[in-house]
Amino acid sequence: MVTRIPIITLLTDFGTEDHFVASMKAVMYTVNPQINIVDISHDVAAHDVLEAGFLLRCCYAYFPSRTIHVVVVDPTVGSTRKAILVATDNYYFLAPDNGVLSFIYEVETVSSVVEITAEHYILQNVSKTFHGRDVFAPAAAWLAKGIDMLNFGEPVEDYVKLPLPKAKMVGESLLKGTVIHVDRFGNLITNISREDYTAAREKMPGNSFKTLIAKQEIAGLKEFYSEGKKSELMNLFGSTDFLEIVQNQGSAAKTLGVGRGAEIGVVLK
Repeated sequence: MVTRIPIITLLTDFGTEDHFVASMKAVMYTVNPQINIVDISHDVAAHDVLEAGFLLRCCYAYFPSRTIHVVVVDPTVGSTRKAILVATDNYYFLAPDNGVLSFIYEVETVSSVVEITAEHYILQNVSKTFHGRDVFAPAAAWLAKGIDMLNFGEPVEDYVKLPLPKAKMVGESLLKGTVIHVDRFGNLITNISREDYTAAREKMPGNSFKTLIAKQEIAGLKEFYSEGKKSELMNLFGSTDFLEIVQNQGSAAKTLGVGRGAEIGVVLK
């Protein structure tokens, strides 16, 4: 029987120009050489916990069960905020308790949460400014060795959950939402899920679909990016199953002059 090498993912706002990511990996390999480290992204905007949370939400479930996800976007590092280890039915998550896991709490069943305090599983002389290296990296590597999570610290009940923007119906035919992410192609990803749309369509049967954004109307619902003409603005449900405003071979964000937080309306008839 082949023994699977434990997987640890990394998601940070550290970038790749400095030593931060390499230092975290060095600590993890020192504690446990028998791991596979996967970089999700290190290009999260500085201190942007919501962007990090959304990126994690988009990809975490494609990893094998029991993968250990480490997220370090930590604007209050060194403060009284907790460093937590979260177990769900399928995965582990290590992160500062600042709401960065809020998207995960919406879709995963949390089985237990502990504060990472046990000195044996973190580095000595913990820096006040680099818990990614000194706390989260060694704890993740020890966890990958099979250490029971209850050994890392005391259970936590009051972990932080940020209020995430929700799509909502206004009247019988208008579904309102907001842009929650802009990807590198300039696609505007909204918080209107396919499930939201299906529920709204049950209340308003029909086949007419139109979005309202940045004082523009975009009609129709496409299935893929090149379905429209070059530079055409389109609506479609992307790979994350959220509604996107896109532009064929262009940037919808630049063309419309909007970004995260922009309001969007979907008119159903």
